[in-house]
Formats: sequence, structure tokens, C-alpha cells
Amino acid sequence: MTELDMWTLLAGFMSGNAVWFLGYIVAIWLGFRMTNNIYMSGDAPILGKILVTAYCLSVGTFMTMLMINTNQLFQDIGAGFSMIGESAALTPAAQNFMDQVSGLPAVSPIQVVFILSIVLMQLLQIWRKKPA
Repeated sequence: MTELDMWTLLAGFMSGNAVWFLGYIVAIWLGFRMTNNIYMSGDAPILGKILVTAYCLSVGTFMTMLMINTNQLFQDIGAGFSMIGESAALTPAAQNFMDQVSGLPAVSPIQVVFILSIVLMQLLQIWRKKPA
């Protein structure tokens, strides 16, 4: 496998990843639509609140798994570059990529804040009472 093969593999994955991410953004938007309707009505049945809560938590979990998989792929591509670098010279771009992804956590703190803020905003709209 060559460095170009690794870049091609990364590009292919990131194209698919972009589609999944867009799908989850649409799912998050739908969650906000549902939670806003619950909040504005003020008298949603408890079963509806539970189902929408389950939906929002599921979407948050799916988004987290996408980010974990993306971060793991970055580490795998970095490891692939490292193996290629043992037998051939790497470009500065590949070396820079390896440096950036070495020690990358499964989920970065900013990713955690992003997902938790979305889920928290949604849950607050479901379970908080609308002021009279």
C-alpha cells in the first residue's frame, strides 16, 4: 500500500462520513421540531414525552458513535502512514497528519460538549414547563 492509497482510503471514508453526518444533522433538526412542539403545547402526554426523549437520546448516541468511528479511522490512517514511512519517504502532509492524530482521544472534549449541548437543549424543551 502506498501513501496515495492511504489518502484515497481516507477521502473515500470522509465522503461517506459527510453523508452520515448530514443525516444526523437532519435527525437533530427533527428532534428540535418535536421538542419545540411539546414545549409550545404545554400539555403533551407523558408517553409522547418519553418517546421523544428516547428519540433524542438515540440520535445523540448515533452522533457519538459516528465521531468515535471517525477519530478511530484517523488513528488507523495515521498508523498506516507510519507503516509506509518505515519503507518509503512520506510527504510533509502525511507526516503532519500523523502528528495531529497521534494520541487522539476516542471523543474529543469539544465533540462531547457539542453532543451534550444538543441533547440538553432538547431534553429541557421536553421536560421543562412553559411559563404561563
